[in-house]
Amino acid sequence: MMKYQLFLIVISILLISCSDTKKSDANQPITILNEFDDEAVKWFKETGNASIKGVAKFKSKSDELRYGEEFRIELMPSCLYTEERLMKIYDSKESGFIYVEDGVPKFTPDPEGYHDTKKTMCNQAGEFEYNNLPSGDYYLIAFMLWDKTGGGIMQHVVLSEG
Repeated sequence: MMKYQLFLIVISILLISCSDTKKSDANQPITILNEFDDEAVKWFKETGNASIKGVAKFKSKSDELRYGEEFRIELMPSCLYTEERLMKIYDSKESGFIYVEDGVPKFTPDPEGYHDTKKTMCNQAGEFEYNNLPSGDYYLIAFMLWDKTGGGIMQHVVLSEG
């Protein structure tokens, strides 16, 4: 009988500690294993003759479709750090979307170079454009937030000259 009670106490302590760990893990930054290498993405600062044109539209969880000039588009170079980070956010390194209501994770390390992106805004029709880009692998990310809803859309793009 005493062994049985001791067993129940040990199991209870383990269950409580596991549930507390899960709660605290949700607030912890996600660790990215690949280092951000500024040298590997220095081509991103060069000038080329490629361009990207697109339209960004986002449908909220309540099925409200939005687009327009309040939405920001960021262009960033592909590298192992970026791929790993976007995989954690979008469950893909090719394309995806997330809702702001589901939470936006924090990352460690969070290097300054990762945030050195090219930014533009959509026009009233949701259109955007980047010109004079060098060829390479890029990620386009549209941040579309309004009235405590919205989210992000990500698309991998490979550009060649011209």
